[in-house]
Amino acid sequence: MEGIVVFDYAARCPPAIAEMAGNLKAGRMKSKENVVEGGVAAFPDALNMLFSSRNFGKLVLKLAGT
Repeated sequence: MEGIVVFDYAARCPPAIAEMAGNLKAGRMKSKENVVEGGVAAFPDALNMLFSSRNFGKLVLKLAGT
């Protein structure tokens, strides 16, 4: 078994991010987000979602606005 050190690949990060952003924009890759609305009052329920496997992808708590 061999591990890796993330910082050994730091120089490759900007090109990888650019490639992934292009794929997202072109629709070749999709981002999964679970958006919870309800502001600060919904925070406890949103936090519990992390620990009970009720979320998928990125969990976002919408506080206010659009």
